[in-house]
Parts: sequence; structure tokens; C-alpha cells
Amino acid sequence: MANQPPTQLVEPISEVARAESLRETLARIPDPDCIRVFGYASLMWKPCFEFVSAQKGCLHGYRRGCSIWSVFARGTPEAPGLGFALEKNDAAHCEGVVFTLPDSVCENDLQPLWEREMWTNAYSAEWVSVAVDGKNLCALTFVIRKDHPQYAGRLSVEEQAAYIAQASGKYGECHEYLAQTVKALETHDVHDPELRKILSRVEELKN
Repeated sequence: MANQPPTQLVEPISEVARAESLRETLARIPDPDCIRVFGYASLMWKPCFEFVSAQKGCLHGYRRGCSIWSVFARGTPEAPGLGFALEKNDAAHCEGVVFTLPDSVCENDLQPLWEREMWTNAYSAEWVSVAVDGKNLCALTFVIRKDHPQYAGRLSVEEQAAYIAQASGKYGECHEYLAQTVKALETHDVHDPELRKILSRVEELKN
């Protein structure tokens, strides 16, 4: 079921609330000796943190989709775009990149990540188990809050393509965001037929 896009900009949460979210998340890390981040969209091609390794990984029980309304970064309230989000789905899996951060990483180093992913609190920061080369590694990732006004729900391929094709925001065209993500996935030998189908349809609409 699809939800209507916000009709105005979604207010960001306060810096105090964002800092508290970061502290609370780090306080419940299962393995404090090693911080990893699972990137499934733009973090794969534009990470905002230093890392010592990047490995292909598979997260079971979640699906990647264009299910968050973008009315600032890659769209506007008048012409909303769509961003990527993770949703829990027991029958699904999501392939992406597991970044291992340096041993010296501290709370301050993660602030840019929180400002990017937790700006409006549309995501829940969660520690998950990602399969990498036959091992399960603990990593941080961001899962959509389905009760948030930016949650788009399930849209058809045609609906997604139509929104993405016409949207542009502060950080550029929504089409570029999708194309860069598909390219990054394929660079890591991850092939997502649905995303490729959406991208092909977007390119048809723009030509």
C-alpha cells in the first residue's frame, strides 16, 4: 500500500536528539571493539566516514526499495523524489557493502553519518548480522520507520519511475541518485533486476 508524499518539508530533529540517538546506538553495540556499517544505497558510492575495508555482504530478512519520500535532498514537496530504504521482510534479502571502520573511530567521527541518515529520524539505527564470506558480521544499518511521514510504502515500478524521473533537490537529480546506486551495486557484483527495470523506465521517460 502506498502513502501520499508530504506536502511540505519535514522538520529535522534537534541536534540534541540526534546526538542522543547516536550515543544510545553506540551504547548497545554488540561488539564495541569493531564498528562496521552496512551500506545498501548511496553510502556505497559516497560514504561519509573513513574505512579500512569494504566487502560485499548479504543481509537476510530485509529488502531494499525506493520507499522513502525525498522532498529536500532529491526532490521537493511540489515534485517529490524517492530515496532508498531497508524494510524488514522475512522472505527477502539485501546485498550491499560492509564497511569496517578504523579501530580509532569515536562518537565524533560518526556525527556526519547521523546528520545524513538521521536528519528527520525517518530511520531506525539498528545492529544487524550480515553474511560476509561465510561469516556473520555485526554491522550498523538504517531501517525505515513505517510510521514516519516520509515512508512511501509500496509503489509500482511505473509509479516509482514517474516520481524519480521528474524530481530534483538540493543534492541533485533523483535519477542520478538511482543510477549511481545501481552502478555501485554492479561494481560489487550485485545485480538487482527490479532496480535495473526502474532505471530503464526512468531513462525512457527522460528521453
